[in-house]
Amino acid sequence: MSAIKYFIEQNIRKLTIDEFLGYELNSAGYGGVEIRKMPMRTEVVIHASRPGVVIGRRGSKIRELTDILEHDFGIENVQVEVSEIENPWLNAQVMASRLARQLERGVRFRRMAYWILRRVMRAGAIGCEIIVKGKLSSRRARYQKFRQGTIAKTGEPATLFVDEADDKAILKPGVIGVKVRIMRPDAKLPGVVTVKKPKAKKKKRIPVAAEELETVEEVAEDVVEKGLEGITDIDELRELEELDGLELVGDAETEDTSSEPDKPVAIEPESKEEPVPESEEAPSEIDEDALKELEELDILDEGGEE
Repeated sequence: MSAIKYFIEQNIRKLTIDEFLGYELNSAGYGGVEIRKMPMRTEVVIHASRPGVVIGRRGSKIRELTDILEHDFGIENVQVEVSEIENPWLNAQVMASRLARQLERGVRFRRMAYWILRRVMRAGAIGCEIIVKGKLSSRRARYQKFRQGTIAKTGEPATLFVDEADDKAILKPGVIGVKVRIMRPDAKLPGVVTVKKPKAKKKKRIPVAAEELETVEEVAEDVVEKGLEGITDIDELRELEELDGLELVGDAETEDTSSEPDKPVAIEPESKEEPVPESEEAPSEIDEDALKELEELDILDEGGEE
């Protein structure tokens, strides 16, 4: 068998397995399958939004799928694994199957398509497109397109960043096809320029020791200016302290103030004993004289009466 025929057969088998699993695991939110060929076994990884439904009660569903893959599809030493989809709103297969199942239940296609479109864009997608084809509202088939955001249709961005999936809903008027395209948030489109925000400039900080020295010097200067009136020399401060401790004594009588009016005169400190006012000393002498006069007046009064 040539290499071309081998890869064609492998791809055909993968498509049939994908279609079978999509039909069997419709209620589990099927999101795709990966087949990995290993030296000793073949790993089949099933992506689903609800992995508990894929596993089944006590693993019954996953054992059934393993037997079908071995006997019906001819895969040897199959090991089935289930992977949970982190964000099902960004998976095109899950959204397409959900829209198709709601159409089979009788929900109007416009209402359901707009609801899925809003939820996909709210999940962070760059763009989303939903196409519904078939007998939608009349006997004649037509298609309706719902689109929001940016979708790459051609080129490398379309193959790398756009997730596309198809599904179908079987109704009484006929089959309705559903196609969903979702452009993931991590897409990097050519020609899109993103401007980075400028970094904030860091403020230069003075070391802590230097800051403390500056604050101490400023406080010392303020104290000297306010309390000592500009005297900053240490020798002058010591002389002032000694002068404050001495008692200044001066004789005001010996110094002639008239001859030397400009020289300062030392003033004696006030004594603690309060001076006795003259008004208090006079009454003692006045009282004795008054008593003598009163005695003489008494004698004269007595003589006159006699």
